[in-house]
Amino acid sequence: MPVLDIHAHFEPRMFEVEPMRAQMMSHGVDKVALIPTMNDPLPETPAGLLGFVRALMCSPAHSLANVLQRAFMKDGNLKLQGKIYEIYSEPDNSQVAVVLRAHPKLFVGWIFLNPRVTADQLQELERWRMEPGYIGVKLHPHWHGWEIQEGEAIFRRCEELGLPILIHLGFGRRGEWQWVAEKFPKLRMIFAHAGMPHFQRAWKKMRDYPNLSLDLSSPYLDEALARRAVAAVGPERALYGTDAPYGFHAEHDPNVYDYSHIKGWVERLPISSGEIDRVLGANAGELLEL
Repeated sequence: MPVLDIHAHFEPRMFEVEPMRAQMMSHGVDKVALIPTMNDPLPETPAGLLGFVRALMCSPAHSLANVLQRAFMKDGNLKLQGKIYEIYSEPDNSQVAVVLRAHPKLFVGWIFLNPRVTADQLQELERWRMEPGYIGVKLHPHWHGWEIQEGEAIFRRCEELGLPILIHLGFGRRGEWQWVAEKFPKLRMIFAHAGMPHFQRAWKKMRDYPNLSLDLSSPYLDEALARRAVAAVGPERALYGTDAPYGFHAEHDPNVYDYSHIKGWVERLPISSGEIDRVLGANAGELLEL
């Protein structure tokens, strides 16, 4: 059964295509869905801080996680370890298109849109959706700072076209996914990072909406949280993803992403081998018609 990484970032300043191909081959990853670069290369986040934020998001003090997140933002950019890292308001979809043309069997891509700044968001969607290899739309209201309702035109057009959306939800009005699910019941949405920052608050409700799923990507999660997510929504709703090149680097080389890490989480899930195959690739293959 082919293995598909549904969530990775094209960031050649950290992880170039050729090393990526080598790691994919070494760890049995057949295809990777690339997201255009949306920020400056980021430093490694301390594991202790990630664990604290993760616990806070899963606790009754969930709102404090929003306060903490805002403390790491300055003028729409990230402030980490005393430095400012730019968040790109208009990620460049053409950079991934180049990779898709060069390696059509190994990579597919997400069209990155930001309804708050893109001059004509639907024109940008139409421009790239016919490009071979693009499979759907990526949205990031969390870092791009827009309220869910601002994406209404994108949601409507993707529902009309049958294009899935990979979305990184935010706090408050940036994370009102139920509004989208109710208004566009045929729209297929994948919640990045197991529904972060909502986690179990989304899991409890998303089973009422048949077109919703989540990915298991990123050091925002740990293995225990990934298991809880799959148990809550079912293996038929979970998709393997990495968030490469962020987190989980190879022991022999901190500049190389380790594809075995999150893949190991999935392979150790307490479910049947057939269900593991579904999480690793079959679910994504069906969802994306690959």
